[in-house]
Amino acid sequence: MTGVQTCALPIFSSGGTPSDFTVSGRYAVVWVPEGETVSLHSPAGEAGSVVGVVGHDQSGLRLTGRQTQLGSSTWVEILVPGGQRGWVKAWNLTESVTVGDFCRDGRVLEKLSAVLAALEGEDGAALERLVNPQRGLIIRHDWWNPEVVFDPEQLSDIFVDPITIDWGVLSGGGFKIEGTFVDVIAPLLRDVFAGDPGAVCDELPAGTTSVPAVWPPEYRALNYYAFHRAALEDGNPFDWRTWAFGFEYIDGEPYFTLMVHYHGDV
Repeated sequence: MTGVQTCALPIFSSGGTPSDFTVSGRYAVVWVPEGETVSLHSPAGEAGSVVGVVGHDQSGLRLTGRQTQLGSSTWVEILVPGGQRGWVKAWNLTESVTVGDFCRDGRVLEKLSAVLAALEGEDGAALERLVNPQRGLIIRHDWWNPEVVFDPEQLSDIFVDPITIDWGVLSGGGFKIEGTFVDVIAPLLRDVFAGDPGAVCDELPAGTTSVPAVWPPEYRALNYYAFHRAALEDGNPFDWRTWAFGFEYIDGEPYFTLMVHYHGDV
C-alpha cells in the first residue's frame, strides 16, 4: 500500500522503556455493548440456569480451569470477585493487562512495526501472522460503524481481493460506504501515515468534531496505540484523522486485533 510508512513509535505516556511482562491470570469482559451484561450459566450452555450476571466492564475474573465445547462455542467456568461462579462463552473474555504493562511491553512495539511494514509492503501473508488467531482482524471505518471481520486466512488476499465490502455509512448522511479494503481503507491509512506520525499509547488524540472520539466501550478491556494526523493550523479544523490499533493478549502474548478509524465530521 504505497504511502504507508513505518515510524519511530515513541511511547509518550510511559516514557518508552520496555519491561518484562507478567501474566496476571485475570480476565475481563469484552465484546459486550455498554450497559449490557453477560449471563453466568450453570451448567454450561444457553440451556443452563442463569445464576448471575457480569457487566460489560467487569474485570478481575478468574478461570477455574474447567471448559467445554458446545457446538462452535467454547464455554469456560469463571470465578467472579466475591466468590460467585458460573459458565460463559470464552469469546466474551480477554486477558486483563494494565495500561502500564501494555505500554511498557516491547513486544507490542515490535509487532506494531511489523504491522506497519506489512501494510506498506501490501504483504497479506505477513499480516496474517500478526493478527489474533482467535478473532482475526476487526476493522471499523468509524468507531460508530459496525465491525468488518477478516478471518486470519482471508488476510493473505486482503490487498488483491476484489469483493465489495459494506463498511457502514458516512456520518451526517447515511450514504453507504462500499468497496474493497484497498479502495476504502488504504487511502485513509495513507492519509495518516504519509506524515510519519508517532504512536501514542492508550490515548486517543483527536481534533475538532461535534461527535466525540471515543474508544468503543465494548473494547474497554483492550489496549491500543493511536496515530494522529492533525488538521492544518490555517485549514479546516475538522480535517484531522486518527487510527487506533488495538491488541489482545492470548496466553500472555500480544496479537494485533483491531483497527478503528476516527475523523472530524464535515
